[in-house]
Amino acid sequence: MVGQLIAGRAVRDALFLTEFDATYLPRVMLAAAVLSLASAILVGRAMPHWGPRATAVAIASAHGTMFILEGALLELAPRVTAAFAYIHVSATGALVVSAFSSVVNERFDPHYAKTVVARVGIGATLGGVLGGAVAFFLADSFDLSYALHGLGSISILIALGSWSIGRSRQPTRESEADAKFGMQTIGKDPHLRRVALTVLLLGAVGVFVDYAMKAEADARFTDSGSLLSFFSAFYVVTALLTFLMQAGVARPLLRRVGLGGTIAVLPVAVALTAGIGAVWTQLWTAVAARGTQTVVSSSLFRSSYELLYTPVPPMKKRATKALIDIASNRIGYGIGSLIVMAIVALSASASTAASWVLAAATVASLGSALLIRKLHGGYVSELATNLRDGTIALDSDDIVDATTLHTLAKTGGAFDRREILESIKELERSGKIDLDAARRATWLSQSKDLLSDEPQRVLNVLLDESLSSHLASHVIDLLAVDRYARPAYRALERMGPRIVGQLVDAMLAEDTEVAVRRRIPRLLRKIEDARAVQGLVAGLRDEEFDVRYRCGHALASMRSANPSLDLPAPLCMEAVERELGADEQQWQHRRLRDEVSEDMQSEIDALLDAREDRNLQHVFTLLSLALGRDAIVLSLKAISSQDGNLRGTGLEYLHNVLPPSVREPLWPRLTERSETLRARSTRSSPEELLQSMRSIMPDADRLEK
Repeated sequence: MVGQLIAGRAVRDALFLTEFDATYLPRVMLAAAVLSLASAILVGRAMPHWGPRATAVAIASAHGTMFILEGALLELAPRVTAAFAYIHVSATGALVVSAFSSVVNERFDPHYAKTVVARVGIGATLGGVLGGAVAFFLADSFDLSYALHGLGSISILIALGSWSIGRSRQPTRESEADAKFGMQTIGKDPHLRRVALTVLLLGAVGVFVDYAMKAEADARFTDSGSLLSFFSAFYVVTALLTFLMQAGVARPLLRRVGLGGTIAVLPVAVALTAGIGAVWTQLWTAVAARGTQTVVSSSLFRSSYELLYTPVPPMKKRATKALIDIASNRIGYGIGSLIVMAIVALSASASTAASWVLAAATVASLGSALLIRKLHGGYVSELATNLRDGTIALDSDDIVDATTLHTLAKTGGAFDRREILESIKELERSGKIDLDAARRATWLSQSKDLLSDEPQRVLNVLLDESLSSHLASHVIDLLAVDRYARPAYRALERMGPRIVGQLVDAMLAEDTEVAVRRRIPRLLRKIEDARAVQGLVAGLRDEEFDVRYRCGHALASMRSANPSLDLPAPLCMEAVERELGADEQQWQHRRLRDEVSEDMQSEIDALLDAREDRNLQHVFTLLSLALGRDAIVLSLKAISSQDGNLRGTGLEYLHNVLPPSVREPLWPRLTERSETLRARSTRSSPEELLQSMRSIMPDADRLEK
């Protein structure tokens, strides 16, 4: 994919400069910027509806189709094809990579995604080098139309690869609401405004140095083969240098000079090389300016740029990052193209225009360097404020820059909240801020959002990992709404033992909605707290079968995870007697309102699934708590067997271990009474019957272990 991107850019540049003079470059750059922005907005709207995988396949397929059409039309209309190819590759080439990244990010869980992304990064580097190398070595052997057809064929492989990764595991989001929220947030947040302006300025710088290099290359090379060789060699070398810079320089530099210093390397380095080029305009000086911009922006700047979002709360980041990355960059690209068009129109020659464009790059780079100084101060202030309010949480293993490390007051590799707050006071050197008031303001705002009728506001709070346990009661109520149930469950799961009392109270309260009460046992089963066990045992007496069923399964799940868990067997047996005491009409009308989640299902459920009787599943789950899971599972396996001897042994075991108060009402519902089977060994002890079942069941040894 990245190989196609690099080779496509080389073919794009060579084809356009073969058919057009470099003075036409600003026009197609502007057109590409407009189309790229429109395409990004269109993809942003399509992604929530189609999902990342389908969107990536559609973009790759359209990308490949356009390559093939361009290859077919090149001889018939070379100038139109060259202009169309330049705009097409500029607008959609990066979208293919972006869509694929979304597929990877949403397909894998965050922990495993780190491994996947690392592998993808290595593949991207190798792909970039390979794509440029292939274009370079085939430049003199193949016509550009063949190259376009080859690039189109690669898109088929990209589409198949994107599809084969699998479906997203993340819930869909409403794009329009996110976009509106994102624009409002950027407008109100000074830190994000500076980030957006920095991206805009550096986007314009990229246009300036790109034009200067291509104008000088157009003046030096005249045929398509030479141009393709030049651009291919340029992209190969910059890809290699990017890899070396990323691998060997980025992390140490972040640790040594911090975030602001690392980000400032890009504008300072470009200002230096572009300034030299403005004074002494040659092909090599233009290549140096463009190469510096390409290498540093893809390595040092990219590494530090992502860290600018460290102090931004998760929901704010999701709503704004894509807008800043795409919209600000493309707006800067368009503004830069307009400036280049004006310079070209006013210049006497192409060489003069290149000099002035490089001068503009120098000025814009210095302006962004000054802006980055303010950006660094805003980053520290934003980080301090959000850490103090608890709206973000940082993992020490993920922090690599000196600025954040200093703000977090690293001591011996461990991070302590008290040390963090002390370091914040040092950095701000301003008046004391009322932390309690700040927390109360945050809780008040979040509580208003949770109680609002606007789904997006509610979801924003539920998905915020900094949500305080003080608002647990509001979140518990949202378990009743199917739309919010899953994010509410995850939010409560993060709060854990701190809210076990509230969870138990809500589950047992008769005035709590059943939809809430039946979803709480799944949360309690993950909490290692005696109160959770006591609450679930009390839930076995609930009037709602749905609640009793899930409490029993939650207790079984806890016992499975911790075999030494002490559960009151007499109470469990009493619960069995109550269940079996129901009349036939009550028994037949007991139903679950929705399916049990896979992580709550047990082997007992599977063995009784064919009977489609939730009552029996619940009864035998409770019996496993009182008599032992292995014995109950073993007997159910025997009863389910087609072997009459084994089935009789299983029935006889249950007949011996179950008290009459349980056995008599259970027997008619379990199977028709068979005097023949019961008479086979009435004198056998339960231990002998268990041993008998173990000896004749093929998987008894494995089950016992």
